[in-house]
Amino acid sequence: MFQNVIIGWLARRALEIGGAVGALLTAWNNLPPATQEAILSVLGRNWETITLGALAPIALSIWGYVWSFLSTRKPQVVIDGKQVAMPRIPDATRTLVEESARTAAQQPRTLWERMTGK
Repeated sequence: MFQNVIIGWLARRALEIGGAVGALLTAWNNLPPATQEAILSVLGRNWETITLGALAPIALSIWGYVWSFLSTRKPQVVIDGKQVAMPRIPDATRTLVEESARTAAQQPRTLWERMTGK
């Protein structure tokens, strides 16, 4: 059944949409009830019932999600236990880091190999 290109494409889209819906529901359920009510008021265009104090948590939540997304998008590496953005690394070191990461990605090691040192 999944050998068909169209069915495979539809299955992948169902998984993507399901994941997005799951993430949104998780984010929604993690919001306090007062914030959920404020969001429903904004979406229902009941602006007269919304206070500034209710909009602040919405803005903070949205900024938190945006910040998290942006943090995962920028290239960075851990050097001596500290996160360092790739543009701050000198060119010679950056090339070494990129090649090391590429080599490590090409040669996956099993847990047994890592434990035995082989």
